[in-house]
Amino acid sequence: MTRYDTQSSGYLLVHFIGEQPDGEQVYFSYSEDGLHWKDLNAGLPVLRSELGEKGVRDPFIVRSPKDNKFYLIATDLRIANGKGWDTAVNAGSRDVIIWESPDLVNWSSPWSVTLGIPGAGCVWAPEAIYDEAAEEFLVFWASATQEPQEQERKHKIYSARTKDFRNFTTPEKYIERENHIIDTTIIAQGGAYYRFSKDETTKNIRVEKGASLDKDAFAPLSAPVLEDLSGVEGPQIFKLGGREEWCLIVDRFAEGKGYLPLLISDLESGDFRVLPDGAFDLGKNKKRHGGVLPITEAECCRLLAAFGDGHQVLPGQFADPDLAKFGGRYYLYPTTDGFTGWSGTQFHVFSSADLRIWRNEGMILDLASDDVPWAVGNAWAPAIACKDGKYFYYFCGKMKNGESAIGVAVADAPAGPFRAQPEPLITLDLTKQLGIAMGQAIDPSIYTEDDGTAYLLFGNGQPAIVKLGEDRVSVIEDTMRNLEGLYDFREAVTVLKRDGLYHFTWSCDDTGSEDYHVNYGTSEHLYGPVTYRYPVLAKNTEKDMLGTAHHSILHDPDTGQYFIAYHRFVTPLSRFTEGKGYHREVCIDPLTFGEDGLMKQVEL
Repeated sequence: MTRYDTQSSGYLLVHFIGEQPDGEQVYFSYSEDGLHWKDLNAGLPVLRSELGEKGVRDPFIVRSPKDNKFYLIATDLRIANGKGWDTAVNAGSRDVIIWESPDLVNWSSPWSVTLGIPGAGCVWAPEAIYDEAAEEFLVFWASATQEPQEQERKHKIYSARTKDFRNFTTPEKYIERENHIIDTTIIAQGGAYYRFSKDETTKNIRVEKGASLDKDAFAPLSAPVLEDLSGVEGPQIFKLGGREEWCLIVDRFAEGKGYLPLLISDLESGDFRVLPDGAFDLGKNKKRHGGVLPITEAECCRLLAAFGDGHQVLPGQFADPDLAKFGGRYYLYPTTDGFTGWSGTQFHVFSSADLRIWRNEGMILDLASDDVPWAVGNAWAPAIACKDGKYFYYFCGKMKNGESAIGVAVADAPAGPFRAQPEPLITLDLTKQLGIAMGQAIDPSIYTEDDGTAYLLFGNGQPAIVKLGEDRVSVIEDTMRNLEGLYDFREAVTVLKRDGLYHFTWSCDDTGSEDYHVNYGTSEHLYGPVTYRYPVLAKNTEKDMLGTAHHSILHDPDTGQYFIAYHRFVTPLSRFTEGKGYHREVCIDPLTFGEDGLMKQVEL
């Protein structure tokens, strides 16, 4: 049996939203924890069908392990056309609508396949599971049929097999019960298969377990909580990555509330527990009967790039991004986030050809290992610089005395491997010796003058600047100064030079505050004083973009464009009710200058 959960970094939910004019098409939603979902493509359909009934319901997505493609199958049905449910049951389409994709972003035109047996009144909620033993897919669906011995139509589950979703075996009856049965889904786990179906008479979900996918291999499994839920349909079950827990979602069609998640730690126990309101977030669109696919980090990146909100670029929790470009490729160096008290220990680097689709190039340093002799943890706020084919990675870490310090590591390539210097570059003891006011020695950024002279800017509570030595792993101590004029400074100061003017930006307020923002000022001199101008990056509450700061600015040497990389609170905002300041995600936006030569406020 194939299991993808060991690689999953997120989840794609394909679904429809209801019977409104555009509601019976294919919508995408994305989640990193399987419980809190973001509507993709601005809440609009990603795929549309103009075939058959010109609408689709109950979409389901499956990964093909043989050709690494994705297939999306759906019911050919559009209730909004006004024909009514009686027609849909007794004289509906016998077709299934199918799409194919190599990457979840680029999709083929849809095609239709007639799977319903002659005389079937409908083909509803098609799903598929890969049968490794047979090296083909079992596809199954509900049809309302009337056999010679029956007085009226009854919904039963039928099945067929396929290798390519174009050629299918002759359909046969797969499940029949005393009552009508629809909406079957199957998951493989631990050498067994678990089958969930809707009893169309009692309007609840029934569970079975089988040793194989054979129609006679299944026996009922008790699941009291699930059986007590009435008015639900469209069950979907998937494993939550990184833990021994599964999530079952059921569509509360009778109440019109969309999906309800239930969790279980042992599928065979049948011991489901209903999640309370507030423990999940299905997004702005109401989610109706669909399918969930666990996806990899690379697939998450592609979906965000193609259908995201245009701001977030990295899936997962990262912060304090430093953005650079080397050799025609972009690189992002963030803090790894999501740890209570900012206690993460690892640094990673990501690369991209287009600032949209990012690839995790791996770990740079782990402060919990021997990588950095002087540090014991709290890996924060890195910065990168290059000189003479060497790459210098400046980073923050906690020393054994509990104080933060700035260190440097060196590599021959932007993604490493990096080797850290044995001692920190900047410590609080050093700033005290030099008479520099400083809260914490953190948040390095690098500025290089046209003549190649490099400077390190840093600080918390008070900003400071110092010239780097020619070796880039030492500082010229007598050049260290505090910077004046950075109004409301908290941390993360950067500078760039444009048309002879120095443009300073810095973060204000606390990273745990939704008002965390970036202020802007200018100076004719690198060492200031700085004239404060205005905030250049601030929250947008209407778009749920909060805590937007701790940034870096890239002047693209190839295009002349400017970009600002920053973090915001993880979205949806409901995912974390506490500690939002260490649950953050990385965004990139264009940065522009006005005719007056000043930096324009970033429009979020």
